[in-house]
Formats: sequence, C-alpha cells, structure tokens
Amino acid sequence: MKQLHGMAALALGALVLGGTAFAASAGDTIQARQANFKQMGKGMKAVMTELKADSPNVDAIRAGVAQINGAAPKVAGFFPKGTGPEAGVKTEALPVIWQKGDEFKADAGKLVDAAKALQAAAATGDLAKIKPAAGALGGTCKGCHDTFKSKD
Repeated sequence: MKQLHGMAALALGALVLGGTAFAASAGDTIQARQANFKQMGKGMKAVMTELKADSPNVDAIRAGVAQINGAAPKVAGFFPKGTGPEAGVKTEALPVIWQKGDEFKADAGKLVDAAKALQAAAATGDLAKIKPAAGALGGTCKGCHDTFKSKD
C-alpha cells in the first residue's frame, strides 16, 4: 500500500512539474503575439483593399473583420513581463509597454472596442457605416503603434 501511495505521489509530482514544462517561453509568447498581429494585419488589409475597390465585396470585408475580431481581444494578454527586448528575441515591442502597462491595456481595450464597432458596421452591409468604422479602427491601431511599437 505504501508503494502505491508513493507511486501516486510521484505521478502527481510529474504532472505538476510537467505542467510547468509546458509554460510558454518568452520566445514562444513573442512568436504567438507576432502571429496574432499578422492575422489582424491581414484582416485589415483585406478590409481596406475592398473599401478602395470600385465595387467593394461586403462578404470579403466581413471575413477580414472576423480576422480582426478574432485577434484583437488577445493583444493585451500577449505582453507578460519578460517578453520585451530583454528576452533576446527580435521584437518591435518597446519597453514603454511594460513601463506604462495601464495605458497599454487601455489602448488594447480601445482596439477591441473599435474592432467590435467595425464588426457591427460590417454586419449592416452599409458602406457608409463601414468606411468610417474602418478609419476609426486604423486610427486606433496607429495610436498604439506610435507609442508602443518600434519604428524599425
């Protein structure tokens, strides 16, 4: 019986240690964050390309907006301490993100709100509503980039 308890304790210990082994490294987090931004960028490019077309395809706009809305809520969580330039992994994230964490999180919240507003506009299919909502989202992105992203 003692042997069974010892094995159970060993198995539990392996689970606990194994769980920490699966925690994302700084490099993994940076890669995931960059992939998320690329997804958002592709969505934004799709929307803007359609809005510049002679006959914009509203379904293509909605698909781009869906990409944006899938990625935007994740932004605030992709910047834990230790995932900046000090991680030794190429990143365009500036240290000010961690120095002004509350401001960054507020800006990330504005991004989510602007993405939702664009999604609501796209749902109507009315280009007169979609265009200003897309412009507002672009302005939100720019505002954050100007403060928190390297120009390199």
